Amino acid sequence: MVALALACAAVEDPGGWTKAKWGMTDDQVLAAFPGQAARLDPPELNGARVSIKSIELSGAEFRVYFIPDAAGHLRAVILNAVKPTGALFQSLENLLVAKYGRPWKTDEAGDSGVQWSFPTTVITLTRVQVPNFGTQFLSLAYKLKVDERI
Repeated sequence: MVALALACAAVEDPGGWTKAKWGMTDDQVLAAFPGQAARLDPPELNGARVSIKSIELSGAEFRVYFIPDAAGHLRAVILNAVKPTGALFQSLENLLVAKYGRPWKTDEAGDSGVQWSFPTTVITLTRVQVPNFGTQFLSLAYKLKVDERI
């Protein structure tokens, strides 16, 4: 039990996604990803004004959206798979488990979701299957954790 507790304590809160940290402005996000991030005009998903058009993660292409709060500071990063494959969810879950340990929450009711929770960050990997159309949607979200007591 002590070893498990120490292993869990060793995992650091990411405080954002890679070089994008909570509270950054659009200009700071652009500077953190030179040559990758670009402004969106007009804004797109959930008001995102900055995105990365294409990154590779676990052998798949993703579009990254940097979502600001009302004051213009980074509050979420959403990665959407462009063409998710059947094995992508499991592959990403394995990478996240290797980095952050076992998820805190798992849902398996037709759709799949796993979640990790840290002091300032909540990471959620979600797959929604649409069998009638033979497709699925897969997203990986890093969100600023909001203290509901305030």
